[in-house]
Amino acid sequence: MDSGIFGLGIVLSFLVLAVSIAIGVWGRRLTSNLTDYYVAGRSIGAVNNGLAMISLSLSLTTFLGLTALILAGFYLAIAIYTAFTASFIALLILAAPYLRRHKSFTTMNFLSERFYSRNLRIVSVIIMLVVSILYLIANIKGIGIVFELLLGIPEIWGILIGGLVVTLYVTVGGMYGVTYNQTFQSIVLLFAFMFPVMVVLRTLGASGWLFPPLGYGEMVPAMVEMTPHYFLPFLVHPTWYVAVFMGSFFGIIGLPHFVMRYFTVREAKEARWSTVICVFFVGLVNTSVYAIGFAGVYYMARQGLTLADINPDAMVFSLTQALAGSGWLALAVAGAVAAGISTIAGLLMIMGTGLVYDLYAVVKPNISDERLLKMSAWTMLAIGIIVTLLSLRPPAFILVTVMWAFAIAGASFGVPMIMGIWWKRTTKEGAFVGMIVGFLTSFVPYVLIEMLAWHPTRIHYLFYGPLGWVKVMAVSIPLAFIATILVSWFTKEPPLEVKQQVDMMHGWKDYEESRYNSKVLPIIILVFCVLIMLSLGTLYDIFSAIPG
Repeated sequence: MDSGIFGLGIVLSFLVLAVSIAIGVWGRRLTSNLTDYYVAGRSIGAVNNGLAMISLSLSLTTFLGLTALILAGFYLAIAIYTAFTASFIALLILAAPYLRRHKSFTTMNFLSERFYSRNLRIVSVIIMLVVSILYLIANIKGIGIVFELLLGIPEIWGILIGGLVVTLYVTVGGMYGVTYNQTFQSIVLLFAFMFPVMVVLRTLGASGWLFPPLGYGEMVPAMVEMTPHYFLPFLVHPTWYVAVFMGSFFGIIGLPHFVMRYFTVREAKEARWSTVICVFFVGLVNTSVYAIGFAGVYYMARQGLTLADINPDAMVFSLTQALAGSGWLALAVAGAVAAGISTIAGLLMIMGTGLVYDLYAVVKPNISDERLLKMSAWTMLAIGIIVTLLSLRPPAFILVTVMWAFAIAGASFGVPMIMGIWWKRTTKEGAFVGMIVGFLTSFVPYVLIEMLAWHPTRIHYLFYGPLGWVKVMAVSIPLAFIATILVSWFTKEPPLEVKQQVDMMHGWKDYEESRYNSKVLPIIILVFCVLIMLSLGTLYDIFSAIPG
């Protein structure tokens, strides 16, 4: 370990951590009630919220997991980051402004009020904890990887330091502290990622290095000659790509820590613009991730290296060190730390809020706001410590864990949220059954495949091929839609005051029964869902021979 890299990396990383704590302490001064603590007084503007959303989106999965997959997965990686970037369009069109008008605090709060069910709220808290823990552990592990690989500190200390620092400023500052921290961390990670990529591309001789998403174009002919297989797609069943897009589209709408950001803005218009700001920068970074992946394969081919010679999770840093130098590497380290702790903060916030506001306050409805505020802080502290300790035995591959979180969130939360916004006839029974079906058909495969080490084809022979388990999303999400719609049709329609919420979310000042109440939309959804699931059984002879 170069002493210069170690020293500068330590300084920059701990500077990020120290500033984060200071912002958390400052945020405490702005917090005087539950609305302040949970949603920053609904006072956040579009630019601030958009930057905060960026840091939630660009977690350590982007820095480590996705770039590692590019080395081996090529077209599969492209599909994943393209789907994730495009999913913000779904968020913008299908959910963002409508959620803000509802004026809830959390996803669980929204679901319970839209579907007039206390039991649904309690079940949704349990599902939220599962999704958040999966996402959280993956990112805490990422911080451990950064500290171990680049700073010479054992992974366990990286996990403990990162987890406990975030726990401290979330506990102290609430949503004000989280929001302004995420804004600061977004600025850090944008600079810390983009500039090293530029330097790497320039060192490799790319004249377009100033704009990394297209900067590697002139390197393509040499890449074709050295590694022609790089441009050949992994032949996976077409439904695999559909599953990735479905998981991204409905998963991001279903991620509670992400949706919570929409409850902090001043009005619905700012919810839209914060999404636009976020998707622009996320798209810029994700396309630059492909550029660094391309540069990594190009460099490995020139040096005669193979995947066996490197650590894929550390590829970004190894390439930066080799081609840009220790200063840029130290900056990349600080950016990676910022990416990790910003996502962890959002997850801790939603977990603490869910347990206190959506669970305890429902069971004990007469508790005072002052008591809830104190309980929220202590709960945040306890959750942060517990999850940090759980992260000492992290998953093997962080990207896989995050993708499972998307799958479970999409099937469990994304489906009822979309139907609750766009179809008045959706009932509490339909939402409840759809949520349970979506959760079981996504979480049980996760347990079997990731925890019990089953091969995906042991669950069903159609889950074959590279990352074949991804096709679980092409089953769980359609089944959740089908269950929600059919049960809603055969149960008593929602009360008038509940249906009025739908018109209110869409900005109507009056109520009209026919709005968002047509049978056309649910029928179209049912047809598409059935076709998607049936497509899994097609073309088996062609694609089943592809090795997984």
